[in-house]
This record gives sequence, C-alpha cells and structure tokens, in this order.
Amino acid sequence: MDNCPTPRSVEHCKDLLRTIGKMLCVKAELISTKLLSSEDKQDMLDGVITDEALFFAVKGWMEAGMPDYSGSSVNDAGGVISETHLKV
Repeated sequence: MDNCPTPRSVEHCKDLLRTIGKMLCVKAELISTKLLSSEDKQDMLDGVITDEALFFAVKGWMEAGMPDYSGSSVNDAGGVISETHLKV
C-alpha cells in the first residue's frame, strides 16, 4: 500500500473544512482564518495533512479557546483560499 500524499482540490479542502466545522459546531471560515497558516493550507492541498489529523487539530484548537494560530491577524490573503489559500 502506498503512503504517499494525494493532492486535493481546493473544493475538496473547502468541503473538508465545512464538514469538520459542522461536526464540531464552529464556522469553517474561523478554522481557515484563525487556525490554519498559509503553509497548513498548502499542506492540505498537497495531501500532507490527513482528514483525521485536521479534525483533531481543530478540536484541540477549540479546547484551547480558539486563539489565532494562523501567523497573522487576518492571514496572508485575508483568509482567501485559492490554489494556495482556502476560504470557505
């Protein structure tokens, strides 16, 4: 079995953030703008971050009081996700 990361589309990443947000009762946009750095978002697109790892990261972030871990107050592109940024 191959353990190589499988790249994801922007839409897949957005859907994943929405799904996790619904599961944990938090807006996907908050996950995108407060938790995920530009590098994290690129790692999502590259398939480096698993769905399960992202779920537990969001859960831990929420338990910590949802501080801004994104690396900037409004993220590099205002929370916008394109090929390198995920906005939901």
